[in-house]
Amino acid sequence: MEKTLKRIILVTAYYPYDKGEQFLETEINYYNNIDLTIMPRFSCDKKKYLPSQVKLDTSIMEKNPKKIKFKYLIKIFTDPHFYKEFSKESFSSVAKLKVFLFAMYRYRMYYEKFDKYFATLDNTSQIIIYTYWHDTASYALQTLKSKYGYKLISRIHGGDLYKERYLFQYLPLKKQFTENIDTLFTITESANTYLKEVYGFNTEKLRLSRLGVKDNKITSEPSKEGKFYIVSCSFLTEVKQVDKLIYAIHELATIHRDISFSWKHIGTGGLFKKLKELAQKELGHLDNIVYEFLGHYPNAKVYDFYQKNPIDVFINVSSSEGVPVSIMEAMSCHIPIVAPDIGGIRDMVENNKNGILLNASYTIQEIVLALENIEFFKKNEVREYSYKVYCAKYDADKNYPIFIKELIN
Repeated sequence: MEKTLKRIILVTAYYPYDKGEQFLETEINYYNNIDLTIMPRFSCDKKKYLPSQVKLDTSIMEKNPKKIKFKYLIKIFTDPHFYKEFSKESFSSVAKLKVFLFAMYRYRMYYEKFDKYFATLDNTSQIIIYTYWHDTASYALQTLKSKYGYKLISRIHGGDLYKERYLFQYLPLKKQFTENIDTLFTITESANTYLKEVYGFNTEKLRLSRLGVKDNKITSEPSKEGKFYIVSCSFLTEVKQVDKLIYAIHELATIHRDISFSWKHIGTGGLFKKLKELAQKELGHLDNIVYEFLGHYPNAKVYDFYQKNPIDVFINVSSSEGVPVSIMEAMSCHIPIVAPDIGGIRDMVENNKNGILLNASYTIQEIVLALENIEFFKKNEVREYSYKVYCAKYDADKNYPIFIKELIN
């Protein structure tokens, strides 16, 4: 048997509990002959598959995240990071101040929890800590790094990167924690520039390492002449802006009465009922469109849907994204993409080659104009190019072995 290579502790938000972080479901299968321990910060009722050789440690888990513990709260006022942030940021509103105080509270909580945890371990200098998000848990580990001597690397995605996503355009403490980390792995090329220009990161600490999905060898076919099949896949929340897509499809079907349209949406969320009612109002009276809200599909069922149904185009109309797994999955099945120029989507959609890139602040009319390119989306060369981009950038069998090799070295 091959000798175990390294000891790695992977700090997650929920994984292996079933609430997001779907990329880890793929990545976790590539840690062969590695002593890997997963430390989730939160839990929920359902648990995802976890390979038998991977250990689970719940030492830092918050059993009741909404409950504020006084012992951590009081210590934020003795922490130098509190006063440094307070001196550099303007807190003109009580709401922004609360955002900062809550971040400081979580930072101190993780600092105390990790300090207690590492004090019980031997040979901490031989451990590699890998945080899946660069947020308050990572900041605490950066502070403790010199005390325990471990190696520390982190991934950064979208929610932990772009301050524009948040009220007051503010991500607390980020500018204070640009050092004392071995490598920060980004998932898009544009993220490196953003980290340097917005937060002041040293580019020598930044490294591009794209996420990926498995190639299931599925080739989704276009629909027949006179038909146009659209699919979307996302949570039904405000940020995903599915209401705009409904209005655009209404206009598209109204203009092109000679074409039979089909729109299927995969995913559920808080706006499920409201959006179904809107779709009924806008689309229900049109005899040349069929639509359906399919609800939540597990990953395998998404691929099964792509294999068994003709799909002309996959569309994303979100106002904020990192690198959507839903787009990767569609491209791996030879499906062209329409999506806005936000987050890492520019790396995924090459305009007029494997799809159409909308403006970041697109209008409903722009969606309509993009979707009107019906014959373009059905062209074999366009669909093949979508798969080509997937193979070059988002193939899990290429990306994760390279990342893990860099991680352990």
